[in-house]
Amino acid sequence: MALLALTTSAFAQQYLTREATLSFDAGSPLEDIYAVSESASAVYDAATGKLGVQVLMTSFQFKRALMQEHFNENYAESEKFPKAQFTGVYQGGEAIGQLTIHGQTKDIAVPCEILEADGSLILNAEFPVNIEEFGIAIPGAVADKIAKDAKVQVKATLKKRA
Repeated sequence: MALLALTTSAFAQQYLTREATLSFDAGSPLEDIYAVSESASAVYDAATGKLGVQVLMTSFQFKRALMQEHFNENYAESEKFPKAQFTGVYQGGEAIGQLTIHGQTKDIAVPCEILEADGSLILNAEFPVNIEEFGIAIPGAVADKIAKDAKVQVKATLKKRA
């Protein structure tokens, strides 16, 4: 009975969603390169501050199907590297941890806010990601069309774990 009470109280501090919005803008004045996924997962433990966000690379939607195909096959290599993820800790306006994209993991500190609203938590973050630092090669023929740093945005409404 005591174990059940401990388990229940531990879950009471956990919040999650499988419908987070994660977008990136890697465009330049020559090309509009914007994609969004509305099926990213996010989990936050209010007791420990642990935070995790994960997205399937194939879930990103582009305006043009050909751009989406090139992204998945040539750049993200989504079959080989199916997801991107952040794991870390939220500390006073910042998420500090590790970001893994394209099989490369880097330490990162991301400006971030987590706000309470109607029994849920709202997670907002916006940060740059240097594409080449994660081993994504940009061919010279299109280098002037793709930004060196993609602007990433994360927006999520996390509900208490039942």
